[in-house]
Amino acid sequence: MATPADLTQQLPEDLLIAVLHRLPPHGLAAARCACKAWHALVDALGLLDPFRSLLAGFFINYRDLDFSEFFFRPPRDGAAAVSGKMHYVSLTEHDDTTVLHHCNGLLLFWYYVVNPATRCWAPLPPLPSEMGVGPSDINVDPRYIVFDPPVSPHYEVLIIPPPPRHEMQQLEWPPSPFVMHVFSSATGSWEDRSFARQGAAIGTVGYLRELMKPHFSMIRDYSAYWHGQLYVLDQFVMRISLSNCTYQAFQPPVHVGTRDQGLCLGKSENGVYFASFDHRCRLRVWILNELLGEIEWVLRHDNNLDDMLSRRMYDQEFRGPWIMEDVNYNFYHSTSLTDMEEAQEKDAFEWNSDNENTLDSKLRVRNHCNGSEILGFHPYKEIIFLNESEDRGLAYHLNNSKIEDLGSIYPKHYVSMFSSIEQSFPYTPCWIENLPGSI
Repeated sequence: MATPADLTQQLPEDLLIAVLHRLPPHGLAAARCACKAWHALVDALGLLDPFRSLLAGFFINYRDLDFSEFFFRPPRDGAAAVSGKMHYVSLTEHDDTTVLHHCNGLLLFWYYVVNPATRCWAPLPPLPSEMGVGPSDINVDPRYIVFDPPVSPHYEVLIIPPPPRHEMQQLEWPPSPFVMHVFSSATGSWEDRSFARQGAAIGTVGYLRELMKPHFSMIRDYSAYWHGQLYVLDQFVMRISLSNCTYQAFQPPVHVGTRDQGLCLGKSENGVYFASFDHRCRLRVWILNELLGEIEWVLRHDNNLDDMLSRRMYDQEFRGPWIMEDVNYNFYHSTSLTDMEEAQEKDAFEWNSDNENTLDSKLRVRNHCNGSEILGFHPYKEIIFLNESEDRGLAYHLNNSKIEDLGSIYPKHYVSMFSSIEQSFPYTPCWIENLPGSI
């Protein structure tokens, strides 16, 4: 029997190209994996290029700000710009306007899904039992979106229920089956879906609630989508497969209740990564190894950045190659979209992750490492992004321990009694026009 490679050689190239052009995205993805010849041809023709993207920036939620801010690098070579301003979405006064989650170009809000690259958006119906529940309950039942455009044009939204009340202290958690709320854009409705647990539970409800008490505010809803699996960090890590309705719970490489320690779970060049950054500026990064069904955290990087950050020179007036769009300031000061885009074009510095910024005027020196946090991972390169004292955005390269100053990450005229970043999302645009259920 002829192999796919043999058939590739027998078909005229123009005919094979015509066949590949007619395949849907998930068919192209499958064809690309069939053999080396098809892999090379799909890549040479750039057939999956609309589904690939570079890191465009970060959507960041700041405490006491109504809208998510967009910290971004200006596009290169005349590429289309992405804005964090959601002026095209029909909002009501009760709608939440901060990003809850992001996956492959789609942003999840409480009541809708948005593609900022194409400015398409789709409303989310309320849960049947959700009447009266609003954005203030986000921390009670966090939501996640799963979107894999080369596989399917549809997306799913997942709600993971929290542990039950105190009267069920001895109940093992997470349970099996674990009933989660799932919205599918294919059906346009919510359903309760049961997920069977693979492996043991983490502990009891009482045990997890004791861990949660003193450090609950320190834990963010970090997640990663990798090879069809959604990885979620809470008190532990859950790997969820929506395709076969199974999940597995396992421990992160460090205890999530450790004091003064920033944690981050995310996707990067080689899979699922986990980072720990403590108050002494010790940065540790692990990669999840899942070969042969075994789960193991492998230490990738371990370095103390205190000396580098405390002695790092920076220019207080240097805005940097990245720009804070100042969505909140522009909204309340009635800045037009045209004015905002012109300002972005004027400030269009180019950020090259292979070149370090050189700062040589009006330099100041940090006296100590204070208040640095993890923003997230670069999805395609081994770079982790930090914010320094809620002031500067930094890119730290794991391969050579180089630090780059990306610019000011402080929103314009931001005043808050508790100034802080609550959540941040690395954003990769998706340029597919159609969004199921879009308006």
